Amino acid sequence: MSDRYRLYGVLASPYAAKLRALLRYRHIPFDWMPASFDWAPDFQLVRPELAEVKPRIVPILWYPHDRSFHTDSTFIALDLEQLHPGHRSVVPADPGLAFLSNLIDDFGDEWGVKIAFQYRWGNESDRNATNRLVMGELLGGGVAQATIAHAADQFRDRQVSRMPLVGATPQNAPVIEATYARVLDAMSRLRETQSYLFGSRPSLGDFGLFGALFTCRNDPTPAEIMRRSSPGTLDWIYALDEASGVQGEWLPDATALPAGAIDLLRVIGDAYLPFLVANAAAVERGEPTVRVELLGRSYSQGAFRYQAKCLRWLRDEWRGLDGAARERVEPVLRATGCLAALQP
Repeated sequence: MSDRYRLYGVLASPYAAKLRALLRYRHIPFDWMPASFDWAPDFQLVRPELAEVKPRIVPILWYPHDRSFHTDSTFIALDLEQLHPGHRSVVPADPGLAFLSNLIDDFGDEWGVKIAFQYRWGNESDRNATNRLVMGELLGGGVAQATIAHAADQFRDRQVSRMPLVGATPQNAPVIEATYARVLDAMSRLRETQSYLFGSRPSLGDFGLFGALFTCRNDPTPAEIMRRSSPGTLDWIYALDEASGVQGEWLPDATALPAGAIDLLRVIGDAYLPFLVANAAAVERGEPTVRVELLGRSYSQGAFRYQAKCLRWLRDEWRGLDGAARERVEPVLRATGCLAALQP
């Protein structure tokens, strides 16, 4: 039996890009498999393999040792730490840094997708430039160009209709775009002192942030903003996408964090964690809508149970840190505005 994993995905998905880069870095052997619409010719070979996978949301990773399928990029990444312990781990050795890595990964997955979605589908020029490329990847070869163009228009309309579900609305755009600018500033500052968030080797937090920024690099408007204001972020994306040759070390603990990582945590403390707290409160009260002030502006979107779970998981992990690790990390969390949300 093959010992190679199978990663089913499309690079239009930030989560698939994240997991592909992580597998490359960790030297975990895998095959990149197409994941598309059932009727697409290039999907015929893998369709039977995924027939029983529910929900069929990319990325999907097939495990060779037990022939099982798994979704959710973060849970897969942490599971791989158990299956392949030690070798090129993405979990920092210091427990406090490991917590910060998980916090940034969560931010990348849950808030970063708002940034990517806002820019990809929030204006006509970007959506029209991107939808054909996305659909071309989804459908692959053997499909008439007219069919791809028609499917691309339908896909674009569907994605635009879903924008309010992730909070990517004209009313919220100033907040989302402001966080993008601050993330780029933080990454520029980081790259002036070190290669990755927690040392000279990448962490899960790096890969979580990478997914959304990889998407932004591929779309016209956010890519132009990135090239103009933060070329260091562009360098970081190219380096992390194929980091199989990277050798490096972790920082000793949170007291050694560089200014860029601190700036990124401030974005989380100013915008993401207040959103998570407001969302959890709305879910608990049974309210359909989250309303909160972020960065001095009103922000609203539908309440999400999954993101209420994200806050609970972060709080549980924070409570589970040993005393010494908490003592080293707590001043950083307090200074960046993150602490109050984590220990209500």
